[in-house]
Amino acid sequence: MKQYEYQLINKTSGRVEHARATAKTADIARLQIVLMYGRQFEVLDLYSNINPPHHVLGEIDCSDFPESDIQWLINEVAKQEVTA
Repeated sequence: MKQYEYQLINKTSGRVEHARATAKTADIARLQIVLMYGRQFEVLDLYSNINPPHHVLGEIDCSDFPESDIQWLINEVAKQEVTA
């Protein structure tokens, strides 16, 4: 389990921000961040930092998200991208 940090770019202003998620894999962390912030921000594909779990406050805690449900997560993100 690690805390992955991703850069986000505001779609209207271009401002760069950061979001973090603790997860079993970087893919789960990124998808959860996209699900949360994807309507307003472009989430970069590659994480910018890795920390120990729950290292920085204000994270998305997806540490209990099962890897077996990753296809569901991918589908939810895809739905969001269609409506954005």
